[in-house]
Amino acid sequence: MFARFLAAALLGAAAALPIAASAQPMTLGDAVSYALDHDPAIAQKYATVAQSEHSLALARESAFPTVNGSLSNYMSKSSNYGGAYAAIGAQQVPVVSQNTAQIGTNYTISTGGLALLQLTAARAQTAQAQKDLANSEDQLASSVTNAYFTVVQKRANVSVDESDLSYQNALVNAAKAKEHAGVVAGVDVLRAQVAQAKSASALVGARADVENARETLAQTIGAPLEQQFAFPERVAEPALPTQPLDRLETIALANRSDVAAADASLAAARATRKGWDRELFPQVQIGAAFGNQFAPTSAGQIVGVDSNGKPITIPRGTPGFWTLSANTTFQLPFVDYGARRTERASDDAALAAAVAAERQAKEQAQLDVRQSYRAAQTALAQLAFARDESRLSLESARIAQLQYQRGLIALSDVIQTQSQSVASQFDLVSARVAYVDAVVKLRVSLGIYDAKSAVADLTAANARKE
Repeated sequence: MFARFLAAALLGAAAALPIAASAQPMTLGDAVSYALDHDPAIAQKYATVAQSEHSLALARESAFPTVNGSLSNYMSKSSNYGGAYAAIGAQQVPVVSQNTAQIGTNYTISTGGLALLQLTAARAQTAQAQKDLANSEDQLASSVTNAYFTVVQKRANVSVDESDLSYQNALVNAAKAKEHAGVVAGVDVLRAQVAQAKSASALVGARADVENARETLAQTIGAPLEQQFAFPERVAEPALPTQPLDRLETIALANRSDVAAADASLAAARATRKGWDRELFPQVQIGAAFGNQFAPTSAGQIVGVDSNGKPITIPRGTPGFWTLSANTTFQLPFVDYGARRTERASDDAALAAAVAAERQAKEQAQLDVRQSYRAAQTALAQLAFARDESRLSLESARIAQLQYQRGLIALSDVIQTQSQSVASQFDLVSARVAYVDAVVKLRVSLGIYDAKSAVADLTAANARKE
């Protein structure tokens, strides 16, 4: 009895636990892949693309000839039944069986190529759906990347705060030693302890910020809040593209999904405009087939005699058959109550809108590439300045500490120098993250990277669990 109660209690406790996180810590690529696989909006976009591709396949089937193979069997048995041809003296065969095997094709050339216009429109819809999917994936990957490097930045800030606290601890010890030697007043110790407490408080807050940022990252990708991640020891510094700017613009115009969608929409609008006079053309239905027929019930049956009086029988099977057919229909509207005139005005307006949309899409692609490239170059230059600033400020803080220990400068000067050093180290971390973000935006603007490959090389091999 007690054992059953204990088992039930353990089962209830296990059910109350949150969903278990992945056993392995996720890298940035893993996080992006997980987000893409679990985001409901992305799943809906995939469904839309699949549906549009199916509609495109149906449009191809209507626009182009189809080739089909068929096997059929006809069987009939009757008794004392005259049949449809009894009036002309033909008798219904009591037992009939016929097998047919054929390969045939049917092609309807609609008026003015309407099926081809519908095919062009289906291509435009598919390109638009693919563009929406690519944009959604890029936006989600950008959000995950920002959340990931926010954690990386917070971790780097913790390292800076730890170094600052160590510096302040050494400064307190130096102030106490100088007070004990009677070189400075006790107020220096108090000031150093104030700075020490401030640094300790900042370190506590920075560590909490890391955990908060990690949970935000887990929530962004749709994983349990307990999910752990692998973060690099240092923020990656990927190289900029080596191609000139005009070459990058050409790459973007040839590969971006929004430009492709605009081109497809323009092609559809032009085809629709050309098909305005489709009623002036006939509709033609063409069919062709070849195959073999065999009637087992009639094989060997005597159907007459030849000129020599010998019986003529139906052979077993035939050498084969073929058929060709064509049906042409021509209709010309005499009274349409302005339908054709308003259709042409609508087609002209749609074509003008498509031309403007395509021009805007190409200009937007060029603008994105130029600004992203310029932003990446600026971020790289600022990173170099931030690196020099951090190096110089660290050396300045080290020298200031030595000067204070030897009584050359006041404690307030040391604290101010260290504050500047901490700020410059924070600036260096921010500059590294800003450069990575700029490179990712540049890659996305080119259209040759998908959501996963754009961030594939941004995590170093020396990642560790956080």
